[in-house]
Amino acid sequence: MKTALVTVAARGIGRAVAEALAKGGFRVLALDRDFPDEALENRVVYNLTDLAGIPKLVASLGEIHVLVNNAGIQNAVAIDRYTDEQRARILRINLEAPVELIRAVSKQMIERKSGRIVNLASIAAYTPHTDLWYGVTKAGVVSFTRSFAAFLGPRGIQVNAVAPGPIDTELLGKAQPERIEQLMKAVYTRRVGRPDEVAEVIRWLAADAPEIVNGAVIDVTDGSFLR
Repeated sequence: MKTALVTVAARGIGRAVAEALAKGGFRVLALDRDFPDEALENRVVYNLTDLAGIPKLVASLGEIHVLVNNAGIQNAVAIDRYTDEQRARILRINLEAPVELIRAVSKQMIERKSGRIVNLASIAAYTPHTDLWYGVTKAGVVSFTRSFAAFLGPRGIQVNAVAPGPIDTELLGKAQPERIEQLMKAVYTRRVGRPDEVAEVIRWLAADAPEIVNGAVIDVTDGSFLR
């Protein structure tokens, strides 16, 4: 049985991904800093702001065949109101932690010459965003996805990303109202997406996507952004 590590898996898209992968036959390690209930098995309690501890954490988890970097926060404050603390924290969780997880997990994947990594980007990577640093970090996710795909692809590892539009999660609830209104005007179905819909795309990338799908960013936007 293959093992998948999913970050921030206690709720939202991460929870849906953990459940989808478990139904797909994976042993899922669900990582989060806290869990509101005990429904998920194999819970891993960890605060991703602790970058230095990531290599030790990964070493303690054994074989990992799939890594899903779902961790992401949004401060939803205006450009001129961002504090140094808010900026440092969003950079650490949205950018630095996923990179360090890939660096740590990919070592064992390289030895096996196989593995799959899926990162959570956002349409915020491609559009003006009312939360400046959220958009910057998601653009960074797209960039490091392609950089790691180029580096790890020749070693048998697929690295892809998913860029969702408006999805019914706590994160959407924290977004500025004007941002949500702008997105919903373009959505084809006139509804927000569900976490399980995004999770199914991630499950496909983690389990069934052919090897040629590498370095891709798959938009799950329902028309809220087209490129």
